[in-house]
This record gives sequence, C-alpha cells and structure tokens, in this order.
Amino acid sequence: MKSEQVEGVAEKLAGKAQSAVGKLMGDSKLEAEGAGRQAAGHLTQTYGDALDSVSTFVKEKPVAALAIGAVALLVLDRLLRR
Repeated sequence: MKSEQVEGVAEKLAGKAQSAVGKLMGDSKLEAEGAGRQAAGHLTQTYGDALDSVSTFVKEKPVAALAIGAVALLVLDRLLRR
C-alpha cells in the first residue's frame, strides 16, 4: 500500500468526523470543510491506487512498460515540434 493511499484514507476519515461534528453543532461551514476534506482524501487515495497499479504493471511487464514509455515520448516529441 502506497503512502498516498494511507494518507487518503486518513484524510477521508478526518473529513467524515469533521463533517459529523459540524452537523451535530449546526455549523454548516465546519460541515462543508469536512466534506471538502473527504473529497481531497478520496482524490489522494485514488492517486495512490493509480501509482500502485502502474508500479505493479512495470514490475510484471517491464518490456511493455518501456515500449509504452517510448511511444509516449515519441508522441510528446511530435506534439512539441509543431
């Protein structure tokens, strides 16, 4: 598990708690901040999941990963030359 995944889960939990406290106290600003933290945590966790998937792919299929990287560089080169 990547550190981004752990950070994302922690941020989502903190946001959920903050949102619940805001709702309990009737503080809509605190509740909205909690919802924002939840969303940020979800994005961070998704980023960690993507990194984990790419890392696994590169470890399992290094030649394919190298070929994909080479093609991506060629395409980028062609786009930047225009």
